[in-house]
Amino acid sequence: MAAFVLAVSSSGVTPAAAAPSGGDVWTWGRNQFGQLGNGTTSPSTQPGSTVPVQADLPAGTTATAVAGGYGFSVALTSTGQVLAWGQNDVGQLGDGTFTDRTTPLQVHLPAGTTVTAIAAGDDYVLALTSNGQVLAWGYNEWGQLGNGVTGGESDVPVAVHLPAGTTVTAISSGAGHALALTSTGEVLAWGDNDFGQLGDGTTVNRNVPVPVHVPAGTTVTSIAGADDHSLALTSTGEVLAWGYNGRGQLGNGTTTNSSVPVLVHLAAGVVVTAVAGAHGFQSFALTSTGQVLAWGDNTYGQLGDGTTTRRTEPVPVHLPAGTEVTAITGGDDHTVALTSTGQVLAWGYNRYGQVGDGTTTDRTEPVPVELPEGAAATAVGAGNYHSLAVLATEAAESTTTLTAEPTTAAPGQPVTLSAHVTCTAGTPTGDVVLYDDDTAIGTATLDPDGTATLTTTDLALGAHRITAHYQGDGSCPPSVSEPVVVVVEEAPHPSLGLTKRVASPGPFQVGDTVEYAYTVTNTGNTALHEVTVTDDQATGVTCDATGLAPGAITTCHGSHVISEADITPCEPAVGGCALTNLAQATAFEPAGQEVASEQVTATITVQQRQAAALTLAKRVVSSGPFQVGDTVEYAYTVTDTGGTTLHDVTVHDDHIAHVTCDATTLAPGESTTCHGSHTLARADLQDCHKAAKGYGDGKGDCEVCTVTNTATATANDPSGHQVASAPARATVTVTTESSAHHDG
Repeated sequence: MAAFVLAVSSSGVTPAAAAPSGGDVWTWGRNQFGQLGNGTTSPSTQPGSTVPVQADLPAGTTATAVAGGYGFSVALTSTGQVLAWGQNDVGQLGDGTFTDRTTPLQVHLPAGTTVTAIAAGDDYVLALTSNGQVLAWGYNEWGQLGNGVTGGESDVPVAVHLPAGTTVTAISSGAGHALALTSTGEVLAWGDNDFGQLGDGTTVNRNVPVPVHVPAGTTVTSIAGADDHSLALTSTGEVLAWGYNGRGQLGNGTTTNSSVPVLVHLAAGVVVTAVAGAHGFQSFALTSTGQVLAWGDNTYGQLGDGTTTRRTEPVPVHLPAGTEVTAITGGDDHTVALTSTGQVLAWGYNRYGQVGDGTTTDRTEPVPVELPEGAAATAVGAGNYHSLAVLATEAAESTTTLTAEPTTAAPGQPVTLSAHVTCTAGTPTGDVVLYDDDTAIGTATLDPDGTATLTTTDLALGAHRITAHYQGDGSCPPSVSEPVVVVVEEAPHPSLGLTKRVASPGPFQVGDTVEYAYTVTNTGNTALHEVTVTDDQATGVTCDATGLAPGAITTCHGSHVISEADITPCEPAVGGCALTNLAQATAFEPAGQEVASEQVTATITVQQRQAAALTLAKRVVSSGPFQVGDTVEYAYTVTDTGGTTLHDVTVHDDHIAHVTCDATTLAPGESTTCHGSHTLARADLQDCHKAAKGYGDGKGDCEVCTVTNTATATANDPSGHQVASAPARATVTVTTESSAHHDG
């Protein structure tokens, strides 16, 4: 839940510049819901595994950080995605379902999102993105998702409503409350606040972030959330704590709760570098010498000081001699620590084997976790009754391949060199330097697909032995391609080159228009005319120039509107269906001979549309009571609850001829308000009964009737299909004088 790690972590420590290398995830302890991630479950009364077992990560995936909640686990991958597994009754796995999972699967992050840190509460998860924003999903009883809503849950990530202009650098989670550290050293908090754990001077729950009342002039450098209390480390080395203190977990020598931060009683000369909380009622601090301080509940030895005595001020954990701790995290009543040598230590409650020493015996001092022989851990995490670690995998390897187009060229003719780099640690980044024997030709940067392209016209006559040298990055090592020979010679024949690229930004869906750009090059030594490009899907391709001198280039343009027929049947691709089209350039040389380029292709991924859905709510705006002849005003709220934009939004009401809407186009999640009115007529009346004298105007008997009208909202999706809401009804009560009164 709350851990601190000196690189990327769920603890609240600002991530270091270079992310740790990825590894495999190993887990141990309780496995009632599949939270160990190895495809199994265990009875609720039995240990899941008393020694680490390997979680079944998707093929090719490595993790950099782990965290756990009550019966589930999450992992951050080296590519910035999030995996989750275990209990999912309130959507805490973020996969759009409420189905438990016994093996890891990917959280449904918004497209293009890269996550840099994760944190898990009892039944919810936080994720920090690369642009300093925060996502949350799972249980939301106290507003811990921070999206302005209290109650319910979300089975997919939602954005936390941060104050405008806020950049978050670290996150941490308590059982039902959340913390964020900003780039200015301030602390925000939201969620459960029954013991003052939000630190805003109140015990009022908050469903959006509010500032913690740290002392004026204080800059916070590290944060940690625990069960019902919170911790912060300041730039001056002081430790602050607030919230529930029934077990002494605020560390100020008392057991009195506090709704604002109070100072932890540190011994003189102690320098703290990070803080951490636990799923239970304990607190921890890591010192500059790699030692650990602990305070709070110690019923099962979870403070690691060799006793089961509760501590209201920090005491040293009894680490093995010579041990330096670099990260620590707490479960409900057990603790897990990572050492500088990659060893994992654990202590405290061990009924389910969560200490990982092969027993179910509680431990009051740290003992080694039984990791596989020779394994070194790079990160640790803890759920309520289970534990996790990332174990380093073998060193990454990269491979560079080089192609040249053309391999035989005329002097001055452009030669395009394309280097493609793959890496076992994920997607490579950085630069590739192209060499002609020992002479550097130029440098190109890898694109998101791992390809670097350089075009040169400076190759002299003769044969050139060209190689591509990938420079490496923090995760992928350098590598050199096999040589490609390019011959530059006087070519006595005409030739034509063609390259094609997608000019429109993705992602794409059916109905989108895709623009293509074609580069046609006269690669021969004679002038060409009537340059044309044909494409099997893009009609009416036009070229900027139709005559080309030797070595000259022109750009051509074409477009295609994606239809359902284009992707039926679907050619599977990552994120959707692959759509490939084929193009070829032709021209004529002076003697009238046709010259054709090689055929080229371009492939895009077409996302399959999410289902469209529409909801309608209706209410009476006018205030009663009503009589025949009164005009009743109605308001309708129409919401796009699906995954695609809807247009032509209309509301139909069986009593109202014209309903008008403020907006007729809705993006997913957007709402609009519509308005209509109806003048009550006697023909509308139904379900009438007599009321006692004095009801209504006080002059005699009257009838009380109801008028109900029914409305439905409709709209069209991008393909022109109509989407309809469920009916919404509103009923008003109408009073009329009875016939007896009229006979008077």
